[in-house]
Amino acid sequence: GYICERKDLLVNGCCDVHVPSTKLYSCESCLPNGCCSVYEFCVSCCLQPSKQHLLERFLNRAAVAFQNLFMAVEDHFELCLAKCRTSSQSVQHENTYRDPIAKYCYGEYPPELLPV
Repeated sequence: GYICERKDLLVNGCCDVHVPSTKLYSCESCLPNGCCSVYEFCVSCCLQPSKQHLLERFLNRAAVAFQNLFMAVEDHFELCLAKCRTSSQSVQHENTYRDPIAKYCYGEYPPELLPV
């Protein structure tokens, strides 16, 4: 759930939590609907402990088509990685983002469809 600058990464790939600019559970670039313009912020925001119930509800309602993808996740982090990836729920007409700026979503509902 930490976000940091590349120069503040440790050799294990994790953020140095002692650097003042490192942020935990940052929702910077995220909208109230759970869609963000930056993938890393989407994952960080999704990892907030308060979001776990929302993600559990999602897993319980996941369509059969998505079960293979989402049932393979082993923890909250892997689920957030999978949810925040651009998916078919983020596009309309198979070639246009519903929201071209905030296209990484962890929320329950996809962005509104854009007018044609």
